[in-house]
Amino acid sequence: MDGSVPRKRQAIRGGGGGGAGAAEGLDLISRLPDCILGTIVSLLGTEDGARTAALSRRWHPVWRSAPLNLDDGHRFHYYYDERIQVVSEILAAHRGPTRRLAFTSLPLNSSNASIYDAWFRLPQLDALQELVLHFPLVSGNHELPASALRFTSSLRVLDISYCNLPAAGWVPAFPCLTHLSLHQVGVSEELLQGMISNSPRIEALMLDSNSGHRRLRLCLPRLRCLAVSVRWVQRREGEIELDDIVVEDAPSLERLLLHHVTYGPSVRITGATKLNMLGYLGTGFPTIEIDRLIFKAMVPAKLADHFLNVRILALDMPEPNLKLAIDYLKCFPCLEKLHVEFSEAWMGWEGAGLYDPLTPIECLNRSLKTIELQPYEGHISHIEFAKFFIKRAKTLERMKFGKCTWCATKWIQDQHRKLDIENRASIGAQFSFELQGGFLTFWLDGALSEDVCF
Repeated sequence: MDGSVPRKRQAIRGGGGGGAGAAEGLDLISRLPDCILGTIVSLLGTEDGARTAALSRRWHPVWRSAPLNLDDGHRFHYYYDERIQVVSEILAAHRGPTRRLAFTSLPLNSSNASIYDAWFRLPQLDALQELVLHFPLVSGNHELPASALRFTSSLRVLDISYCNLPAAGWVPAFPCLTHLSLHQVGVSEELLQGMISNSPRIEALMLDSNSGHRRLRLCLPRLRCLAVSVRWVQRREGEIELDDIVVEDAPSLERLLLHHVTYGPSVRITGATKLNMLGYLGTGFPTIEIDRLIFKAMVPAKLADHFLNVRILALDMPEPNLKLAIDYLKCFPCLEKLHVEFSEAWMGWEGAGLYDPLTPIECLNRSLKTIELQPYEGHISHIEFAKFFIKRAKTLERMKFGKCTWCATKWIQDQHRKLDIENRASIGAQFSFELQGGFLTFWLDGALSEDVCF
């Protein structure tokens, strides 16, 4: 017995004694090369990565030399001044390269712009791959230091909100950039056009409620996802905002997301042969032209060849308009998922008009599986709109009613009766109701858009 204790301790320490017991006691992870350990640590959060230095002498130098992923996600642990100090201390102590910077709680203003400038100029940021700057809205739109755009040789993701890009006399080029997202950013037409044109590898582009430019003409052969939106409120007098966007030759484009219902730019796209997600089609965009398919003020004005690849469609309707919905469904015979958003206070009803019920709608007979309607309040207009699909969609698997005012059991049972669910075309179809806030919009809903780009 006395001899067994030293042998056990020897096995745990990695010394002699072979066998299964010794193998289980070995710290195999610590035996990995520094480059692999550094990669592992870089996948952890900033604070968790730093804590690995306390594991053992072997791990002590790993974090300081590993690629840094600095994210101020733990913002509530510190006051504003303390967060600035913590970030400065981390950047000063870390000797390795910085892979990702993400600031979502630190404001940008005239008094701290020099601090950001000093951070962006640090040599350990020379190979930065991801830059996320979501400045709080309360800080207002201040000008971003020009040094934030200096990572031209390595940057892959650029995501900026609530600031103005510098009005410098040069146009940066990002040959490695794949994802560009600008939200409430002031940027001149020359700078934005040049920056995108000089970044030919962009795969995902989101332009949301920006200002300072009227027109964009893009040629991005790798572009897979394009999201375009304008401000929710009416633009101020003299304010410059996007009015026209042209995408020439988009052979890789799979997802086109447009918003908002009030107004938006004209959109023209050519060569989008792989398009499989389209939304929102709404009255706000005066003209949407996709190859030979043209929509004017939401109404299909020219129907060319059917879009066989489109599987997901979102409609933004001021009121439930069944005839208009039917016109859209005829354009997309392979549709699998339909998302419809109404104006919340609308109680009127526009039916199918002169629609012939015997006219076949291909997607209703063979492919449409999921329908989402929101907000649903049980008005006669909502009920009649939904009943059309309940009675006609033969392959329907699930219909979801979102942003409901009521969801009590008795109310849901009453809706089942009014919708005549017992006589549905698809026997296996399921129906669910969710209260206000239950559904996100199509614009941001990762569940609806699956592997969403942003």
